[in-house]
Amino acid sequence: GYDDEPQDEIFLSLGEKGRYDFLLARKAANLTEVVISGRRAAAQAKGGTETNIGRDKIQNMPTVSRSMNDFLRFTPQAKITGDGGVSLAGQNNRYNAFYIDGAINNDVFGLAASGTNGGQANINPISIDAIDQFQVVLSPFDASIGGFTGGGINAITRSGTNNFMGSAWYYFRNENLAGKTPGNVPKEQRTKLSNLDNKIYGFRVGGPIIKNKLFFFLLGEVERNTRPQPFTGEYRGNTSNDSIGTLVNFLKTTYNYDPGGYLDNPEKVTADRITAKIDWNVNTRNKFSLSYRYNKGERYNVSASSSNTINFYNNGYVFPTKSHSATAELRSSFKGNLSNRFLLTYTNVLDDRDPIGQNFPRVTIRDGAGSLVFGTENFSTGNLLSQKNWTLNNAFKFSLGKNLITVGTDNLYSKAYNLFIRDLFGTYTYGSLNDFIAGNKPTRYDRSFSNQESETDEASSVSAAEFRYLNLAFFINDEIKFNDQFTLTFGVRADKTKYLDEPKEDKFLNDSALAILSQNYDLHGARSGQISKVPWSISPRLGFTYRIPDENVTVRGGLGLFTGRIPLVWPGGVYNQNGVNIGGVGVNNPDITFKADPFNQYTPQDLGISIANAKGEINLISKEFQLPKIFRTSLAFDKRLGNGWVASLEGLYSKNLEEIYYQQVNILPPTLKSVGPGARTVYSFSGSPAKPDLRPGNPNPYTEIYLLYNNPEEKGFSYSITASLDKAFNKGWSLNASYSYGNSMVTNEGTSSQNSSQWRFMETVNGRNFLGLSTSDFDLSHRIFAYSSKKFAYAKNRMATTITLVYNGQSGAPFSYVYGASLVGDRGRSETNDLIYIPTASELQSQIFVTNTVGTTIYTPAQQKQLLEEYIQGNNYLRKHRGQLSERNGDRLPFTHIIDLKLSQDFNLKLAGRTYQLQVSYDIYNFTNLVNRNWGRTYFLSNDNYRLIQFTGFVSETDLTPQFRFSPQTGKPYGLSTSTAPGLSARWISQLGFRINF
Repeated sequence: GYDDEPQDEIFLSLGEKGRYDFLLARKAANLTEVVISGRRAAAQAKGGTETNIGRDKIQNMPTVSRSMNDFLRFTPQAKITGDGGVSLAGQNNRYNAFYIDGAINNDVFGLAASGTNGGQANINPISIDAIDQFQVVLSPFDASIGGFTGGGINAITRSGTNNFMGSAWYYFRNENLAGKTPGNVPKEQRTKLSNLDNKIYGFRVGGPIIKNKLFFFLLGEVERNTRPQPFTGEYRGNTSNDSIGTLVNFLKTTYNYDPGGYLDNPEKVTADRITAKIDWNVNTRNKFSLSYRYNKGERYNVSASSSNTINFYNNGYVFPTKSHSATAELRSSFKGNLSNRFLLTYTNVLDDRDPIGQNFPRVTIRDGAGSLVFGTENFSTGNLLSQKNWTLNNAFKFSLGKNLITVGTDNLYSKAYNLFIRDLFGTYTYGSLNDFIAGNKPTRYDRSFSNQESETDEASSVSAAEFRYLNLAFFINDEIKFNDQFTLTFGVRADKTKYLDEPKEDKFLNDSALAILSQNYDLHGARSGQISKVPWSISPRLGFTYRIPDENVTVRGGLGLFTGRIPLVWPGGVYNQNGVNIGGVGVNNPDITFKADPFNQYTPQDLGISIANAKGEINLISKEFQLPKIFRTSLAFDKRLGNGWVASLEGLYSKNLEEIYYQQVNILPPTLKSVGPGARTVYSFSGSPAKPDLRPGNPNPYTEIYLLYNNPEEKGFSYSITASLDKAFNKGWSLNASYSYGNSMVTNEGTSSQNSSQWRFMETVNGRNFLGLSTSDFDLSHRIFAYSSKKFAYAKNRMATTITLVYNGQSGAPFSYVYGASLVGDRGRSETNDLIYIPTASELQSQIFVTNTVGTTIYTPAQQKQLLEEYIQGNNYLRKHRGQLSERNGDRLPFTHIIDLKLSQDFNLKLAGRTYQLQVSYDIYNFTNLVNRNWGRTYFLSNDNYRLIQFTGFVSETDLTPQFRFSPQTGKPYGLSTSTAPGLSARWISQLGFRINF
């Protein structure tokens, strides 16, 4: 026999190969069982940019929410967004890939910002206790890995072993475990949260069924969460609190409708999770694994009020979700250094979405710098998604001398059913609260409805989109180990996407309308009833690792092309919004008054449009639309400093080669231009853009026609530089620290699930058909991260205390300054996405302002100019950019400093020859705020834009000089975050936990 030679903490990333050398000294012994654990050498076989998060960090990391996002903070290039998304390498969070045990487990349809199944219900895709380690890869130069242009996140699950082990846990938090109102609030006005109640409890067990042969792992977990969302800030709109109360009473007495409250809209989330896994050592050459995951959740999603928007409770929605996922894996080895890995998965997801409260039309009231929103949530009036996904992955490896060659395939088949009819109860937009209460005309009216009829099913059900999707990939990879110092990896990956069903055809669009539309726009071969024929995408990659043993230095890097996927909901719009399934109307300044009955809304005929003409919105996609594709390169230097210390310097650069772009082609190009400073294109004096005459003598049958194609102009890019310092786990202590700077530029963000929203919510100067490069919502800027954990064992190892501190310093989110109404008028006057012009002092005096009434106070034009001058002088960004058009995402929220703390106390007991560990833990998010109520501040701004100035219209049809109003603003554009979600809150929130390990 041989003496022991332990190596701990071996981490092999998705697609990574590692060499670990053991020098075993001879020792006479009776060999009964071999257990190998490992420690990974610094930068072992590491080529591209990656992060490994092992079990020790998962156990010790402070986490109040027990969310996967808490652990992804270890990735220096990660930006955790407010809606649960994770941006990696400056890319859209929807461009990531999420794996469980190497098998793709994305939300393939792409409605969840988190990119995971169940994400819309705000639940984790898998329990943290089921995970053994996380791996995040940003530039894997192994061609077997693909399907993303952001990053790949791989969760490796636990398995049973020869030792029977398990754990049971109970975590909870309530209002007594959270801070009072944060910030500069008088002591007597600081209050506790109301009705905060979160419980997570569960168990896991694992062990042998047949020792050395067959093993099992089983986990069950339950989560019940009620989270208040108090609004304690100052509303910036024109309407006072008393007037908001008047609105509520008006709705109750006039329409018998209760909109619900707006000062504290609680969110409720429930989740039930099961994970089961069987591992079978079939023989010495074959290992089989079968796993199953069940996830059921429900979320009452209610928007909190903010300084920019008053949201009433009953404009929220309830979102139930259920998913089943199964994975089968067979690993085989053969004579002659041959091996094969076969992986098959099936996932079944059902997502539903229904309104909260009484059915009522949706109403948005533009209120100066703010908005009032009430009524049924307009995207929940008809919304159901069912998706079934199969994946098949096979990788065959063999050695030829110094070459380790991998060939294989990576495939996804998806079948989707998506029912989506928005604005079914009618959606109204008003220019002021008085206009609504007085029964005046709205500034816009929208409504959609089913165009299908069925004798056996509801018409709305027949209008659902159903289609199948296939993504094929083939790869070959060659790892050449020239010697112990130099390893070169070269590979090629070929991806092919195919839609297996054709959308329904709108014959009028193809036969008549396209010829007229193409006179003004390049339609890139798009037609109704046609889905894109995506060409093969070839992605070559080259990576290397070079070690200089004498200097304890490793140089690693590479370059290559990466082809991603897009959420299926984007091309899915072609199957849904096709002019056949669903009809609709969208009218600016309609000659109508408010109708409160959601089932007796205005018909097309009421608006002077025949049913044949009311085809609603159309989505088109270019004939050869290509999936997102980037060129990415990285270079890193790792230096071992001795005693377990490793310093690294790493650079990462990405250039978009194929990216999305949208145009609204059912409007005539602008021919007008505004007069005065900051002149820009204008579509019409009235604010309603002119439409092409598609049917002479009859109205244009379409509300909007959105075309998705690849951006032919200047494309986006991103880069980051990271310096890090790591201390390997030694004697109960570990340290990880990093600093990153990142910059990301983009043309279209792609942050929405509707093609119309992709176009609508981009801030621009000359309209949303004319985008240019701008700072991305996912721009990282500066980020500092530090993790330190120390375990103190005492009382002859019968007790231990672990203290973990985490610091995250982060640049604030970028935001834009916009007008409170549209000057460009590319979709009506009520839009709020036009970037402002920042006038000089002299220009401001020459601009036209009209009298403004805020509450009961009247401000003259001269007073408004003086107040705006003072505001500009007090704002760093505006003051420095006077005489310029403001930039999209030109300003930022303040830098945030957050320290989290975790305390764990272990009690080790021996009973009947077995050790049991009782653990009490206390996690504190934003420990900085617990120390001082003015520390640990986080900030929030609705929609990442600030409506600074109200555009009220032009002087006349022949004089396009804009007129403005300015409502007095005090303080900053943003406010303290009122969220009570851990990770976003400006107040400290803690969690107490009890666990038994055996």
